[in-house]
Amino acid sequence: MKSNFGDFDVKNKTVLLRIDANVPIDHGIILNDQRLIASLPTINLLLDKGANIILLSHLGRPKSQEPELSTQQLVSWFDDNGLDVQFAKTVEEAQQKKGAKKRIILLENLRFFPGEKGKDPAFAQQLANLGDFYVNDAFGAFARDDTSLTLLPDRFDSSHKTIGLLVEHELAMLDKIISRAKKPSYLIIGGGKVKSKIPLIQQLLPKLSSVFLGPAIVFTFLKAQGKKVGNSLVDNDALNLCKDIMMQAEQMGISIEYPVDYIIAEGSFEGPMELSDSAEIPEGYAGVSIGPKTALKWGEMIMKADTIIANGLMGTLKRIESLVYVKDMFSALAQTEATTIIAGGDSVAALYYFNLARGINYLSTGGSATLKFLGNTCLPPLNRLKDGAETK
Repeated sequence: MKSNFGDFDVKNKTVLLRIDANVPIDHGIILNDQRLIASLPTINLLLDKGANIILLSHLGRPKSQEPELSTQQLVSWFDDNGLDVQFAKTVEEAQQKKGAKKRIILLENLRFFPGEKGKDPAFAQQLANLGDFYVNDAFGAFARDDTSLTLLPDRFDSSHKTIGLLVEHELAMLDKIISRAKKPSYLIIGGGKVKSKIPLIQQLLPKLSSVFLGPAIVFTFLKAQGKKVGNSLVDNDALNLCKDIMMQAEQMGISIEYPVDYIIAEGSFEGPMELSDSAEIPEGYAGVSIGPKTALKWGEMIMKADTIIANGLMGTLKRIESLVYVKDMFSALAQTEATTIIAGGDSVAALYYFNLARGINYLSTGGSATLKFLGNTCLPPLNRLKDGAETK
């Protein structure tokens, strides 16, 4: 698919631009701004064409209107990058500032509004009333079907909605890479969002030679086998699915690789950390990341692959000491001759932190969206825009 908003007559019109500004932030400091940088080509082209823009995005997973997850803290980033962005806390305030001819308005975190996750048609119409055109450039959110991603574009006809330049680039690059992929092909998967990621493994199995399971996703698989996982993150609803995936992998001749050692934390993920030379997690501890033996073993296998897809950070940037052996694995990914795709904001942020990003073939702004696309699984927001974009 190719974006066609370059053909839109947007001069003095308002464009609702859905971006993915869900960047890692710690105490108000943006740890990695690649997703924001990736939104600039579309923003700048719209400005060049004379458009006014209302930026829409979510940030994190707020349970309430948490100040540390307000999009207002992103305004200074846009200012530093030469864009005069006005913040609007409510839809009504955005409407007022739009009337005051503000060129770029950033709306508050969409997930602060109950209608965003609630699939609320009334909220979709409220947002639609703000603009004349709709452009979705939030590839990182394409695995979801929230109001701003699926109901909102339905309020615009095909000549007034399309994908942005970032989405166009993502689709083209991922399609090009996967069409040339050969085996042995590996999926390295870890991090949170366990509930949504486990089904994606099943969709990707036919394309794979091996699946490498890291914290936290590995613990649901281990529990499904009756092994000790301590206080580690587990999705108990997915235990039977994990059993199905393990059985299917065996039938298809696909190996599943498990860590042989871990970094563990006492009590919970936030507790004091130590190294455990065991393939299971002791009682009273939570698995955090992989250990040195695992990094060495996986690193040797990585060197023999043709294509590698990696998603989900095993550990956290907020505790750099949790990533010491993940760095070793990333080093192998940066050195291998295999084609490498790293998907997900936290993983990409860690690669930049360790100065290893240049060694990766493609850094995707998507996480689950990337895995879904590679597994030929439906991306709900994309389906809502197909009639508003040119098919190559």
